[in-house]
Amino acid sequence: MKKFWLLAVAVTLFAACNKNNASSALDVTGAWELTGVATKATVGSETVEVYVEFAAAGTFTLYQKLGQGRYTVFRGNYSVDSAAGKLSGKYSAGKSWGPYTATQEGGTLTLVSDGGKEVDTYKKIDAIPDSVKNNTY
Repeated sequence: MKKFWLLAVAVTLFAACNKNNASSALDVTGAWELTGVATKATVGSETVEVYVEFAAAGTFTLYQKLGQGRYTVFRGNYSVDSAAGKLSGKYSAGKSWGPYTATQEGGTLTLVSDGGKEVDTYKKIDAIPDSVKNNTY
């Protein structure tokens, strides 16, 4: 009887752990706005604005503006390794980025570069504003 209860407890704990892991799966699909950058490297004094949209099909569109002017659009593919908590990708021009350690809490996505030199924080938004999409090169 004691073995039965130990087995029952073990099965319950195993199921609870699996349920927690499933609910904490990394899902970056949707539109995000960069809200914070913390780096240990020297960064110029230009104001940086970044919006990125990750599509469920594994593609992304990134809008980046440095200082005044228009947004530059970058496209490519991305992949998520939920088990390792990693996000990486490749621009359509062929240059790879990441992997970043990615954590998601509510509507906040935090990306930390390997070595921790860069920490980027994004907030989930409904959609990339038309004012951004219509102000590109």
